[in-house]
Amino acid sequence: MASKTYLCKFNDIYDKTHIDLLKYVIAKCNNINDTNDIIQETYLEFWKILNKKELSDINIKSYLIGIANNKLKKHYTLIQKIKTISLFQKDDKNIELIDTINDNVNIDEIIIRNDNWDIIWKYIKDKKNQDIPKVFYLYYELELSIKEISNILKVSESYIKHLIYRTLHELQNKFGKR
Repeated sequence: MASKTYLCKFNDIYDKTHIDLLKYVIAKCNNINDTNDIIQETYLEFWKILNKKELSDINIKSYLIGIANNKLKKHYTLIQKIKTISLFQKDDKNIELIDTINDNVNIDEIIIRNDNWDIIWKYIKDKKNQDIPKVFYLYYELELSIKEISNILKVSESYIKHLIYRTLHELQNKFGKR
């Protein structure tokens, strides 16, 4: 009977925290392909803890974020962090790489249909800049605003817009205007 009680409590907490935890993990992951693993490991760890001790419901989301932080730290080694290339890296003229990319695409002209989503999503997930799949997932799948995404990822709104416009232009060239 206790197991059923724990399961009900777990399911309730999961329903209340999953979207917020997903946003957090997406923002913190170096590679969006790791998101599901981190979320799964976080909730598995939480399930084990829930079955061992009584937890207060007051700061449960913060508690889960703490578990996720530990899973993220464990998942990413120093070598992985070193391999990540920053678009905010400055050149010898003190200009960031992101500022050198042309962004003259009109977003209203490009519509991504659901039947193309899987093909496009795979293409986006394989991008070297892992902010791109994060932004696309948060923007198109979770339907967050550009401002919300910039706050979650702790980057400027113009950077988010730039990623969307540049990637949509690239998708338009690769997959056509359909």
